[in-house]
Formats: sequence, structure tokens, C-alpha cells
Amino acid sequence: MTASTSSTPEPAPLPARPGAYPDGRTTPLADAVLAVARRDIATFHALPLSHGRSIRDSHMRETYEALFGAAQLAADVSYSGTMLDSFFRPRGPLREAQRLAARSFGADATFFLSAGTSTANRVALTALTQPGSRVLADRSCHQSVHFALNSLGVQVAYAPMQRCCDDCPRTYADLPRLLEMFRAAAVEGRPYDTVVLSAVSYDGVRYDLPTVLAELAAVHPGVSVLVDEAWGAAHRFHPRLRPLTALHAVEALRAADPRLAMNVAVTHSAHKSMSALRQGSYLHLIGDGEARERTAQALFQHHTTSPSWPVLASLDLARLQAETEGEALLGRSLGLARTLRVELATDPRLSAYRPLGPDGHLVDPAQLVSDDPTRVLVDISALGVTAADFRRMLFDEYALYVARESGDAVLFHIHIGVDEATLLRLLEALRTIQRTYRSASAALSTGTSEHFIIAYPPGIPITVPGEKLCERTLSQIDSLRSSGCEIYTLRNPTVSAGELAAQAAATGALPSVPSIPSIPPLPSLPSVPAVPSVPPAPVSARLAGAATAVSAASTTAATVSAAANATAGATR
Repeated sequence: MTASTSSTPEPAPLPARPGAYPDGRTTPLADAVLAVARRDIATFHALPLSHGRSIRDSHMRETYEALFGAAQLAADVSYSGTMLDSFFRPRGPLREAQRLAARSFGADATFFLSAGTSTANRVALTALTQPGSRVLADRSCHQSVHFALNSLGVQVAYAPMQRCCDDCPRTYADLPRLLEMFRAAAVEGRPYDTVVLSAVSYDGVRYDLPTVLAELAAVHPGVSVLVDEAWGAAHRFHPRLRPLTALHAVEALRAADPRLAMNVAVTHSAHKSMSALRQGSYLHLIGDGEARERTAQALFQHHTTSPSWPVLASLDLARLQAETEGEALLGRSLGLARTLRVELATDPRLSAYRPLGPDGHLVDPAQLVSDDPTRVLVDISALGVTAADFRRMLFDEYALYVARESGDAVLFHIHIGVDEATLLRLLEALRTIQRTYRSASAALSTGTSEHFIIAYPPGIPITVPGEKLCERTLSQIDSLRSSGCEIYTLRNPTVSAGELAAQAAATGALPSVPSIPSIPPLPSLPSVPAVPSVPPAPVSARLAGAATAVSAASTTAATVSAAANATAGATR
């Protein structure tokens, strides 16, 4: 039989393997998946899409390849056993990759999952609990924890939540109350068998795990604990962030008492803070051999039997990057988050934004919580727009995505993928939005307006600089906004309110004002007069090196590329 050359596509072009990793380290699973992807293997099993065979002559091929690329189509394979490795009973490169991850994170065993941390939480709870056992859970835990506990036949008690304060919308577990409930149950002779904690919150709250875990072990040495540390996987790799992590806390307990009987499972959404593909998750375990076997069995029950090998390989790569580059990358994140807070607090062009967080919040050690310094929560109420509209504005006009809003606040997560050029784009966007959307109430607070307050439509000023203001004016502005008008606040760039008021008092008439700038017919960030010259706000030297590459209003790909190149040049 003669082979048809036309029916066999060319092997997918794949990037050359990079040079040797630092200190001779390896990524065994990533290397194994790459080796398989490089071979032109024709499959009689699953994944017709492998190497793009099923779309070779399809009119949809171009779209597939534009979305996924030839490398992704080649690496997404369905091989198991000795061909690559067994997911549920690994003996080859997956086993070695998991062993290296356990060593890096400080666990007895680590399991890779390609189905997200919701699945990891279910697996861990199945392994740590038995029907009828008593569980004390942090009420603020992720929904996956609540769903799992509801289906496992356990007796659940929830520790209450508390709000940070009237000025900050974040909520978290009342940890002193949780420990009080745990101690009381032990005194009654009915101790809790398992405790569930959500240690790093979406909103940037971190728990004092060394204190909490030490107290649990002292009261009931045989307790099992699940720590959902989804948002804090990368924290292990920086000395400032490491002390509050779960696995580091258990290491310290073991150093003090090598006979520590506590079983601890820790789940990490690697894709939230490390360079892993979405749904890549680690499940770390500290415990005896029985706990490990129960975890392996629970994994078999709950994880898909069709794992994504590219996702699993990305967990291997993310681990090595965190080992070798994590401290530097996280150091940059901490510095950029600090710069963002300083800019918001000191730059007059950003005065409508009020950072919430490290300064004045979560500072009482008795609450056993603290701020995650890589997250910056910002109150935007002075802009006069809703948080939802603000998020949409950033996305549509500036190609900047912010996932979280809470009341009048939005959350900026300064992860390791945020660099200097990206932060500059954000700062310039915030300045431009403030110039256009700043709320009338803030502009009118002095009683004498320094601004043009203009409603569009129709584009006629409600106030001009120098006019005295009253409650009737404020009510008019509120009514116009409620009716759907956009309210624009434009500061007079040449004359102060004091000067205009003095002019009005001297003449007994409304002072003359400059011509009113035209208001474009769309509310999407119109052109406005230049703001008064102000001294440049303090920025880091690396930010200054990239500043010339980013304009105040442009978000084109060329601008972003130029900013990135400028930053790279400043850091080489």
C-alpha cells in the first residue's frame, strides 16, 4: 500500500528548546510533553485535533490556528501510561515533576490538577473527612468548599465573617471567634475533626496562619486542616510574603515538634499568581502515608480522566520559574504596588482616587489578618461614576481589565505579569478619566466654583468659574445625572476661583471667562484643556525610564510595544 503524501500534514513547527536552566534544574514533565509534540504521531484514539489533522482542509483552520497556534495543537495530546505517564498513578515525568514541586513548596506530596482549584478543594475535603465527622469552616470560603461539605455527609459549623470597617468593604473570617469555637468544642469533648480556612482572599486579606495553625495543633493535635490559599501560590517565593503562608507555617511547627500529627492540605490556583495556564492547580499535602493514599483515591473520584497535558506541563514550568525568578518578579510587584499607592496619594491629577488598604486598615494584630501588599483597593466615588462603569471604561477605552468591584471601590492586582509600562498605562488612564469625569460635588466643595460644570446633552454650562454655588445647583446636577446626562468637570486653566470671586465682588457682575471648550457629542473621554502644570509625582527610576514611551490617551498596540521596549532597555 502506497502512503499518500497529501493526507499527512507536515509536523507542526515548534520552538527550539531553550538553553540549560539555572543550576542544571529541569522541567521533566514539560520536556516530555514537548518531546511528544515534536513527533508527527498519528492517533487512532482521541483528540482528532492533534497536530491539526481534523482541520487540515477545513475553512475554519485559519481561525483555529490564529487562536491556538500550531504548538498548542501539537502539545494537546491524549497519551497515557508508558507513552507519556499515567495521571492517576504516575511513574514517569509527571511523578518527577510533582516530586520537584513538593520539594520546592515544602510539602510531603504535591498533586497536579488541570481542572482548577474547585476540584482540588473537593479532592482535599474528600480525603480529610469521613461521613459524620465534625467540620469547622471559615464562612468566607469559596463556593467549592461549601458545595463539597454539603455533599460529604459531615456536620458543619461555620465561623462568622466580619467586615473590615465602614471605610473599607472587605470581609473575612472572624479568626478569634473561630479559635474560640474550636477550643470550646475540645473542652466539651466533641472536638472538630477538620478545619477549613480561606487564607488569602480575593480582596487582598491574608490570615496569620502561623498563629492559627499553632493554636489548632495545641488544642487538638490530630486535627486535619484544609487551607484554600488559591490566590497566594507565588507568596512562597518571596521572603516578605513567605512567613504567613500555610506550608511555611507547618514547616515551623514541625521544626518545633517533629512528631506533629496534624494533616494539612493546601490548594493553590497556580494560574492566579504564577505563570501557569488557566485551571492549573496544585494540591499540596503534609501528612502520613494514609492521608496521601486517601488523596490519590479522591483524585481518581473527582478529577477528569482526560487531563490537559499542556496545563499540567505549565505547572512544571511555573514551579521552576518561581524557584529561579520568583523573588525578583515578586519584588517588582511589591515595588509597583507601592508606587501606585504613592502616586494616588500624592499626585494632584489623581486626587479623585483614594487607596484603601495598608495605611489604616487591618493593622490590629489581634484580628489575625493583614493586607496582601500586591493588591491595591481604590475608592473611586469622587469621580461621580459607578464602579461598574469605571471598569467598563478602562476596558473599552484603554484595554485595561479590572475584575473586582466592591461598592465604590475597585481592586488592582499587581501580579508578576504587571510591569512598569503596564502601570504607566494605568496611571495615565486614571489621570485622563479624572480630568473628564470628576464629580461635581468634589469640584464644588469650596462654595465658589473653579470649574466649568457642563451637562451633555445639551452642552450648556451649569456653572462657570467664579460663580457662587448653592444646594439648588447641586440638586440640578443630581437630577441631570439621573436623567442620563454625562456631567463634565473642566477646571479653568488660567484663573483661580479666588481671583474670579474678587473680580465679581469688585464689579458687582459675573466675571468674564474664557471661551468654553467644545464638548464632543459622545461621552467617551472628550478632549479637554490641559491641566495646570504640576511637579511630577515621585515615580521609581524604572518607571521614569519607560515614561516617554506611553502617551496620556493612546492605547494602541504600537504604544504598548514601545513602552515595553523602553522598559526592557531600562532593565537590561
